[in-house]
Amino acid sequence: MYHREYPITPSQQATNGALSIFVEGCQKNDIRQQLFGLSVLRSATEAQVHAAMPSVQVSQHVTQAEIAAMFAR
Repeated sequence: MYHREYPITPSQQATNGALSIFVEGCQKNDIRQQLFGLSVLRSATEAQVHAAMPSVQVSQHVTQAEIAAMFAR
């Protein structure tokens, strides 16, 4: 027997929180925290992630370029 995954697009609020968790995990070099944030972000749309960036930039004191670099690691 195998487990099927049914993708569910998270709400914008959940995407905002997941991106914040991911960025904070990157800043603290906490792999578990990064993976937790990514587990939600993988189901988010690109538009949702881009919409989450301004609030995370303010709350985490990072630039959009720094966030993009975190994803590139």
